[in-house]
Amino acid sequence: MYPRFLEIEITGRCAYRCKHCYGSFPRAGELSTATVLRVLREARGLFDCVIFSGGEPLLHDGLADMVAAASREFAVFITTSGSGLTETLLKRIQGQAVLVFGMDGIGETHDRYRESPGAFARLVHCLEMTRQLPTEIIVTLWRDVIPEIDRIISFASAYTTILHFNGLIPVGRARLNRHLMPDRETLERTDVYLHELKRTMGWVVTDLHRVTESDRMTGIELFCKGRYNITPRGDVRPCEFHRAVLGNIYQRPLPDIIAAARDTELIRSREEGFIRHVRTDLDNPYDYHTTICHCLEGAGV
Repeated sequence: MYPRFLEIEITGRCAYRCKHCYGSFPRAGELSTATVLRVLREARGLFDCVIFSGGEPLLHDGLADMVAAASREFAVFITTSGSGLTETLLKRIQGQAVLVFGMDGIGETHDRYRESPGAFARLVHCLEMTRQLPTEIIVTLWRDVIPEIDRIISFASAYTTILHFNGLIPVGRARLNRHLMPDRETLERTDVYLHELKRTMGWVVTDLHRVTESDRMTGIELFCKGRYNITPRGDVRPCEFHRAVLGNIYQRPLPDIIAAARDTELIRSREEGFIRHVRTDLDNPYDYHTTICHCLEGAGV
């Protein structure tokens, strides 16, 4: 059974304009603390894990109260650039959540991708602040970060962290920056290399998946099964990368939205690993998101 994740984008505010950002943050919208606490109550029994994201969740004044409430019911993760992390906030959330830092290269590569000089130095400072805590570093596999994989592994080895390499999904700002996408041959080499590291190094993982003929029999191994996302405006979506809106938390209770969503073709197909929709003629066999999953966005929604 897959852990069931609820990702809550608590704010649209962000200090950076990352070139691949799925949500094209910063943008308008923010959930009040009271609204998030209500959603957490409604999420009991439906989810195992809660992710607080944005935008930049550390910029929300109510984050510590949200984490305290969520940690009583769920495993809690905070996805962050590190912008806004203070010793005071860290003391309030310590032991209640895992901080998941985004990293897009070493030094200038990271700064250029984040469109913010000094971003890498700020990230290093945050990692030093949390050196003794369990953390995760997520690296999105854009074109210029792939040559730095070994340097990133060496860098991350100094910290108590899981190093997670994610495929780049061409949505949001990445859809407008197609030059960021690695070519197929590079992805295939990277896939082999990272899965070998995953097998031999327990702290290096990847969600890269190449769609093959065998997926017609077994379905695609999806990280998003049982996962839902809430935007800063309250829209409920299948995940943070999908545009389909399943409902809105200001109009219907979350359990009602999830119950109705499970009866749609989109969610039924997702939970099956898209076994009835697998295609092996994809130009990019690693992008089953926009070529298979997102093509079902209107199915029954």
